Amino acid sequence: MINIKLQGTDDKGIETEVIPLQFQDEEVKLLTQYLENCDRLASANIFKEKFPFVKNIRWTAKHGMTFDVTEFDYSQVCELLHLARPILLLQEPASFKKTQAIFGRKSKNTFLAKHLRFLRETYDRGEYQPYYQIKIGGTPLFHEETIRKWLNGVEYHQDEEKAKIIKKLEESLSEETVRGIFVAQLSGVIRATFMLADLAKLVVNNDS
Repeated sequence: MINIKLQGTDDKGIETEVIPLQFQDEEVKLLTQYLENCDRLASANIFKEKFPFVKNIRWTAKHGMTFDVTEFDYSQVCELLHLARPILLLQEPASFKKTQAIFGRKSKNTFLAKHLRFLRETYDRGEYQPYYQIKIGGTPLFHEETIRKWLNGVEYHQDEEKAKIIKKLEESLSEETVRGIFVAQLSGVIRATFMLADLAKLVVNNDS
């Protein structure tokens, strides 16, 4: 049994809640595996510099919609996606979604449930989608489903239908631009991943 102390706000202001949580050995094992995955991910070379981000979006009569994304080394993106694979892919035993579910089953009607909801939204929606959306041929650029199409059609797998959707985006914006937009959106995934790791550490360190 561990106690997690959280602060949250409600109509009365700031409140502190101590949440007692109990974990089975198998759950602790999965949390440990998740932390090991996160440790490997943290070693990615792309983190040595500022993570790629969308600097500017503008429209010109000559070029139409243009996006400015900070420079990055694509080989570092390949390394990042390789290291993130056990976290991003749903079927992996210690993926983000499965690890978060361990906490979710134990935290109903608590501040922890609200925190987990924030992590899910950050992981799924990223740091761009809540503020704006742009569609190319009916496909939203800043959307978790489009990122999954990129991963499963181009990077992780070769799903033909998903690859065709990404190809149409590349024909409109260029391969380099589309890749940069998707890489930049991974910042939300990365942020949520490491925030969930902070929770996992509380359990694993207490159990050892």
